[in-house]
Amino acid sequence: MANLAAANVMHRKTRTLVSVFAVAMEVAMVMVLVGLASGTLGEIANRLENVGADVLFQPPDASLLLGATAAVMPVRYIEIMKTVPGVVDATPVLNWHVSQIKGETRAINLWAIDYPSFSRISGGLDILEGRGLEQPFDLVIDTVLANASGLEVGDPMPMMNRDFKVAGICRAGAGGRLYARIEDVQDAIGEPGKASFFLVKGVDSKQADALAEALQQKFKGHKITPVAQVSRAMQQNAIGLQQFKEALTAMAVVISFLVVLLAMYTTIIERTREIGILRAIGATQGRVVQYVVAESFLICLAGVVLGNLLAVFAQWFLPRVFPMLNIALSRDWALIAAALGLVGGLLGAIYPAIKAARLDPVQALNFE
Repeated sequence: MANLAAANVMHRKTRTLVSVFAVAMEVAMVMVLVGLASGTLGEIANRLENVGADVLFQPPDASLLLGATAAVMPVRYIEIMKTVPGVVDATPVLNWHVSQIKGETRAINLWAIDYPSFSRISGGLDILEGRGLEQPFDLVIDTVLANASGLEVGDPMPMMNRDFKVAGICRAGAGGRLYARIEDVQDAIGEPGKASFFLVKGVDSKQADALAEALQQKFKGHKITPVAQVSRAMQQNAIGLQQFKEALTAMAVVISFLVVLLAMYTTIIERTREIGILRAIGATQGRVVQYVVAESFLICLAGVVLGNLLAVFAQWFLPRVFPMLNIALSRDWALIAAALGLVGGLLGAIYPAIKAARLDPVQALNFE
């Protein structure tokens, strides 16, 4: 049966390749799109974790997606934080959304920082070219943004009706992609003494949960999260992410179902006489169903393998074309995408299989 199914798969090579590629695209699409969503959130969380802080302190009802946080908290909160047992230091960050760089539309979060306190927590920016935030309206960008935008040390970058300038390029991997002095941004947006969130350093990073609880007792209603839990919290609380994954899942099943249904239905029509011969020499209806389902399974299996290869290629290729992209493929979603491709394909083979099994041998042999 397996040999017969394999021979029939190879009999119509063009149609088989098209069917395999369609299933592969469905598998790759699910893996890459989910990988993009997870990779983007994970990359934000990883850069935050690499700063060196233990606790993220945000205003009430704030989003963990830091770009959604406005300048709403007074910097003087730090004085109160330092009275909480376990707090060693804290630094304010004013987050600002930059929508245009060198005339191109982009979505970049600028971290306006108090560099002395930020350095005490993070160890400072790892400057590779130029200098740090030493003068008014200095900017420091990371290597990823520099490669993506073409910005160089000394380039002007007007924003917020101020003449900012790229003073340095730092190593990527921690904090923001674009930095400025907090007093410059506060003045530019008319929010003196305000911050979007605080990064808090404790005595022991292993006691981050206890530190967050102590801060919560002092600042009722504020959103205080141990930095180590930010990634998981983002994945769980990202608005629409779960619905997005469910929609992708449903779409994947439908695509596989329709592709295989069309391919196998066409196959049955073309091979009516062959099926009649099988029935005439004693093949039962169950055997004919197995034959059609086995052929469908081979197409879907080849599609799943090709889809995984396409997804891995996309993970390697896309960030080289678009440096700001981050794709995190996961084994779990590789298995889910594979299962969706196989299940959708097998469901699509059911009707053609039943139709083939019910063919009358005499009529099938006389089919032209």
